[in-house]
Amino acid sequence: MDDYGPETYGETYADVYDDWYGEGGRMAISQVGAPDVVADGIAGLADGGPVLELGVGTGRLALPLADRGLAVTGLDASPAMLELLRAKPGADRLTVVEGDMADPLPDAADGSFAVVLVGFNTFFNLTTAESQASCVTAVARLLRPGGRFVVEAFVPAPEAHDGMSVRAIEVDRVLLDVATIDPDTQLITGQRIEISEAGNRLFPYLLRYATPAQFDDLAAGAGLALEYRWADWSGTAFDETSASHVSAWRKPG
Repeated sequence: MDDYGPETYGETYADVYDDWYGEGGRMAISQVGAPDVVADGIAGLADGGPVLELGVGTGRLALPLADRGLAVTGLDASPAMLELLRAKPGADRLTVVEGDMADPLPDAADGSFAVVLVGFNTFFNLTTAESQASCVTAVARLLRPGGRFVVEAFVPAPEAHDGMSVRAIEVDRVLLDVATIDPDTQLITGQRIEISEAGNRLFPYLLRYATPAQFDDLAAGAGLALEYRWADWSGTAFDETSASHVSAWRKPG
């Protein structure tokens, strides 16, 4: 997709993100965890230590984490997303950084965080194998000994993502999803298309999916070991039928 960069998703979706995916939003956001459930899980893993969220967006997870008394740093490539986050009540408790997940916080000290979190499939916004590996390598550096890298993501089923689907039909609005899959590059190229009385609008997205096994290989290459993998934030056992996973890799020490 020409001219699609690290900030494109956020810049395109920022003004509708909370309406679509926030509490009471128009589209279900995830099979695996509501914000308070995720925040409780991360707070338990962090044990009072600082947390870095990559792809913080408008603060769906970061603000509940701060509510639990944690020092939270949120990084995002989209100025529009961060502008909306900074305008929210309680955002002054966060450290908000504009940056690329492929090279997060290059000037931060080694071992700065107890947990690094990437929620809701956000890791797949890194659209090359190289950028994904770079991200995990940086995460390993930023984690303190014993710290965890936690990812919430769907389990790829390429045949299920390909084609057109109807996301919403309302009196004054239709929302469609059109996507193509390249199994060789693992790229999902898509457009969310909103047709409404106000006109038509395109919301492009480009994702590079990874299987749980590929995540494990990336983590192992950066010196991180799988600590657990669940099907959801409630701790449901993960198996071959699971559509999503919540995985945590631990840094030795």
